[in-house]
Amino acid sequence: MKRQRVSTILLSLALVSALAACSGNNGNKADHQASGSASASAGSAGSAGSATASGEEAAPADPLGKYDPPIEVSAVRPISEGTKFGEGESIDDNVWSRAYADQLGIKINYLWTTPAAQYDQKLNIAIASNDLPDIMSVNAAQLKRLVDDGQVMDLSAVYDQYGSELTKKLLGEDGGNALKSGTFDGKLYGFPKMSSGLGQADVLWVRTDWLTKLGLSEPKTMDDVQKIAEAFVKQDPDGNGKPDTYGLGATKDIFGFFGALEGFFNGYHAYPNIWVKTDDGKLAYGSVQPETKAALQKLQEMYKGGLIDKEFGTKDATKVKDAANAGKLGLFYGYFWNAGWLLDGKKTDAAMDWKPISLPSVDAEPAQAQVPFAISTYYVVKKDAKHPEAAVKLLNFDLEKLWGKSAEPEVYNADKSGNAVFEYALLYGEAPRKNLDAYLNVVKALEANDPAALNAEEKSYYDKIVSYRGGDVNFWDSEKMYGPEGSLAVIEGYAKDGAHTDDAFYGAPTQGMTDNNATLGKLQLEAFTRIMMGGSIDEFDQFVSQWNSLGGKAITDEVNAWQASQ
Repeated sequence: MKRQRVSTILLSLALVSALAACSGNNGNKADHQASGSASASAGSAGSAGSATASGEEAAPADPLGKYDPPIEVSAVRPISEGTKFGEGESIDDNVWSRAYADQLGIKINYLWTTPAAQYDQKLNIAIASNDLPDIMSVNAAQLKRLVDDGQVMDLSAVYDQYGSELTKKLLGEDGGNALKSGTFDGKLYGFPKMSSGLGQADVLWVRTDWLTKLGLSEPKTMDDVQKIAEAFVKQDPDGNGKPDTYGLGATKDIFGFFGALEGFFNGYHAYPNIWVKTDDGKLAYGSVQPETKAALQKLQEMYKGGLIDKEFGTKDATKVKDAANAGKLGLFYGYFWNAGWLLDGKKTDAAMDWKPISLPSVDAEPAQAQVPFAISTYYVVKKDAKHPEAAVKLLNFDLEKLWGKSAEPEVYNADKSGNAVFEYALLYGEAPRKNLDAYLNVVKALEANDPAALNAEEKSYYDKIVSYRGGDVNFWDSEKMYGPEGSLAVIEGYAKDGAHTDDAFYGAPTQGMTDNNATLGKLQLEAFTRIMMGGSIDEFDQFVSQWNSLGGKAITDEVNAWQASQ
């Protein structure tokens, strides 16, 4: 099915920005058009946004207009294992459900809920039987299936009419790719659950107290990374006279979020597990490119030299974290929030200090941190829902109360007992730049010694950093994330300098991906692990050949056909 640009949506985004500055597949099984217009179903909440009988444009629809009389909307949802409720509360009766009823006039009727691990399976059964609620969250494959079968509504009109300025800003903040990923044949069928791709870019965490002790400078190149790792192994940085430290952290999965090696590969201009644009303009899978082979060869050399834990192939991220906190590890790649996982070590050893730095490069060309496509969940409305605009209003409300000018994080984010009440919201999304903006605002407040302009969440980071600087080690991790030399300073540098390579594919999973990704992923992990642990580097060429023959070539063709359709 050919996708086209969301021209009408992007035009609306442009108009919203300008105003703010001044103040199908025809062969589908069913018709994709909504049954009835949004304006006809909005009730007394306002049916504006369309032309009146006289031909004049009606007043703009109220993005947060309350229904009077109230309406009922059905839904289904997953509930995470760690979700906790306050006394007397439940998924049916909580701060969010009461706010929906009191402020929007919307009562949520959950047809069913299920543990998150079982949600996809149960929803697939509901999709197959066409027993769907008005609103539900779906993954990319489910979205495509629902659109192909004509089971969900085109939301373009209600999004244009009812989407708030904040909602349109946040959903378009990545340049429009998130919205395009939920769009088929120029029609928007799924609201993307926004997240930050840059929040999943690697930084290099370094034991700077060890650097100081050994008279070493921070690494600037990949050669520096190897030399520092060797020094951390051979020069007894912990001073106990035993050869019990190692240089570079790695896990059995090779890729991930802590002790993972995406950042190492990026230092060789390799981008495993994402799709990148080649010199001829085509898309290619990063894992099978020559640069990936060069990175693997260097990792093998470091493994043979004892610079990587000989047992990395049996250890997960938690084991690598434990080694770091025990003072046995000096370098690892990971996410900006990894400072929180290092706090126990700092509490145990006050001299321990870690610093996040930007990715070193193998040559004069700066390293680019790889950024995955961060959208994995979409919110959809079934085809014959009476109030499709209610989904937009709920999304507007959720984003406003979490990230807008009237945000109340002390009410809608977490309660006094620490329960993550944001998880109760039916629709949810993060402001993609939330953490980066918080970092900038906190640093500005620290410099001015004035937190007056900070929101509640930012003020909490400010207070923790001030407490840490006053001697409270419990808030060391806040300094290392939101402070002037923290990990978010590194990520903001990537954003400012364009020092990141984003996944170039943001479409629905292709048929080849659905059929073969599990096999290809297993093939890759086994090949990369063997090479790192001493197998012939020529195994990489064999891996590439097998990858192509087992479905990779077909997937590449599908991905490039998708690109041509954009």
